Amino acid sequence: MKAVVLKEVNLIEVQDIPEPEPSPNEIKVKIAYAGICGTDPKIVEGAIGSTSPEGIIGKPRKAIQKSDFVRIMSAGMREGIMILGHEASGTVVKIGKDIKGDFKVGQRVTMNMSSPCGVCYYCTRGMANYCERNAPLPGAMAEYAVYRENTVFPLPDEVPFDVGAFCEPACIALHSVEVARMQLGDSVIITGGGPIGMLIMELAIKSGASKVLVVEPIAEKRKLAKQLGADVVVDPLNEDLLEISNKFTGGRGYSVSFEASGKAAVARQLLLLAERGGTIVWAATYHGILDMGFPLAYVQGRALTIHTITTSPYSFPKALQMLPKLDIKPLITVYPLTEAIKAFEANKSGKDVKIMLQP
Repeated sequence: MKAVVLKEVNLIEVQDIPEPEPSPNEIKVKIAYAGICGTDPKIVEGAIGSTSPEGIIGKPRKAIQKSDFVRIMSAGMREGIMILGHEASGTVVKIGKDIKGDFKVGQRVTMNMSSPCGVCYYCTRGMANYCERNAPLPGAMAEYAVYRENTVFPLPDEVPFDVGAFCEPACIALHSVEVARMQLGDSVIITGGGPIGMLIMELAIKSGASKVLVVEPIAEKRKLAKQLGADVVVDPLNEDLLEISNKFTGGRGYSVSFEASGKAAVARQLLLLAERGGTIVWAATYHGILDMGFPLAYVQGRALTIHTITTSPYSFPKALQMLPKLDIKPLITVYPLTEAIKAFEANKSGKDVKIMLQP
């Protein structure tokens, strides 16, 4: 089968490798679509696995040297080969003999990236997203992949395959809105018009936001955010966000602020734009050791609530149910799997919200 393989840092290839076969407790899926996540280019660059800051509890994580990066990351993959991708949908083609669920060959499915063990310290405390014995990832940018049963979910008939492959980022967006505990009439700002930011915007509107402002430097994404329901869109490179926000909120600030750009300076800025008693959700992924110069006295004086987001396996089924209610098709650009290198290059421009590969 063909698969997108990370050969070394900054070098990916579409290779012919053996098809994986499921063990007794696994399901083999013919991949229909696999999305390029924001973390995938970082993995290609060798930017995952930075050192932990000094003074943290537990055992600090050592830096992964770029010369060892692919070898170490490959060891965490089921096939022992660094196949990229974790956002996917497809069709069941083979079922292990120990599978207990009501799965059938030919069934349309979407897959979660997390396969928690269910018995470790965090799993037994309702925090399976921090599972200490997560199963190795299969790698979804391929013609076939195999999955543990607890990661495979039937796709509703009304959800097409490309939208189904959007379930994992939708899970992050849904979890972000859930922890914000939005109320009807809230004013909302979202920084970053990528897939997470766009889905947060749609879900915030459905959750009762009275007005929504989206900050995004790329014109194509601002236009799309406006089409999908944003009241105001702002170009942070050429417009004064503070001035616009003062006018937009009557000088009070935002009830709920979502950071989805992945930039530390923007995460800090949202603290200064929140209303008294406001909530800030940092929903992006931040790589490396970042010090944002936290304005502690100001945050305390305004009684702000700050949430950070990681994946939540409990949100995946809910996100799956919400997919038919979200306008996702306009967010998707499709490339053939064989043109993965071209797709990764296009992804660098930032003009496409979500690029998907189709085997």
